[in-house]
Amino acid sequence: MNLLQREWREKKLLGWSFGGLWIFITAFLWSPSRDGLEGIYALAFFIPMLMLLPWRKPEFHQYGGWFSVSALAYASWCCITSFWGGDTGFFILQWLVLATWLLGSAWVLQRRVLDLEKLFAWLVVIGALAALLMIALFYKDHGLSERLEGKGLMRTPTVLGQVFGLVVLLATILSWRATDLKRTLLFFVAALCALGALALSQSRGPVLSLMLALLLAMVWIRPSLRVWVGQLAFLLSILILLIVFTPIEQMVVGRGVSLRDEIWLQVWQSMGSQPLSLLCGIGMSEVTVIATASGEFHHAHNAWLDIFYRTGVIGLLLALAHLILLLVRGAANAATKPLVIWLVYGLGCLLVDSRSLFWEVDAKWLLYWVPAALLAAQLSRAVVPATVSAATKQ
Repeated sequence: MNLLQREWREKKLLGWSFGGLWIFITAFLWSPSRDGLEGIYALAFFIPMLMLLPWRKPEFHQYGGWFSVSALAYASWCCITSFWGGDTGFFILQWLVLATWLLGSAWVLQRRVLDLEKLFAWLVVIGALAALLMIALFYKDHGLSERLEGKGLMRTPTVLGQVFGLVVLLATILSWRATDLKRTLLFFVAALCALGALALSQSRGPVLSLMLALLLAMVWIRPSLRVWVGQLAFLLSILILLIVFTPIEQMVVGRGVSLRDEIWLQVWQSMGSQPLSLLCGIGMSEVTVIATASGEFHHAHNAWLDIFYRTGVIGLLLALAHLILLLVRGAANAATKPLVIWLVYGLGCLLVDSRSLFWEVDAKWLLYWVPAALLAAQLSRAVVPATVSAATKQ
């Protein structure tokens, strides 16, 4: 029977998981909820990988090499800290979910080439359509002065701004890399659709992160002067019209200030009162309460500070080791620079929002673990010994 033949099973599971990888990544833009996204991940990728990975001989570079080792070392320490934080079972499950994603995507992309341009294009098209739909549905019942809220994963303005900021970034990269004027204009229009959603979310963190990522993209991609100057002139014209004909300055002032300084100060004071937590953290827990004068918050609104708070300097160093390895290796490879730009954008967003990186599957995965896994897989693919590469093509 074919089912008993390893080669036949792996071929079928490879096709299932490669298609599932595409479905899972795009689902961040169309999934009806976070629970729905987890269900999509389970059916599209988690199950086929569980049917495959435990029964194969471990081969270091085929599973992401040191990229996967460093990421799972951080995740493992998070699980250890849950013994004094609480909810250990929850975090062991998250370790298995993350390991399956990192190891599985590396294995799949060793055997099937990922067309980044096509993936970016699909994300841009779906993102532009989703932006227009969410704007139409929300402002049908709300005033333009209210912050845009979405559906599914993007139910809060900040997360919505983060996701559509990424769509703007990818659309702009594609417009700069396009070989003809028609494609340049199409991707620029898509970027404008997503930019409208980002602006209406009134989320400042994603805007600043987008500017940083676009500056890096301009240095690395070196778009045509005529293209980027024309795009910039158009955007400035739109901004001037908004300033003249709309009360945009009132919206900006009315947006008020964030409470992040209070949250961050409270976290530092809490850690200072518990010296041992500087080394080992307060421990990972599903519920964390940070009490400030303005109310209670459930995470530090800075992923790296939250990692330090929950897992101490040990967890922070392990997380930074994974990040630095990705950035150094990725920046040295021309083919992976778009993924590095994606990751840099995500890092900017995570500096002013989000909890620890080691958590359930949600929007922060699109900002960190998705580009991290794709980047590690692409880099690992380049260093697989020639004999292994030849064998996987058979």
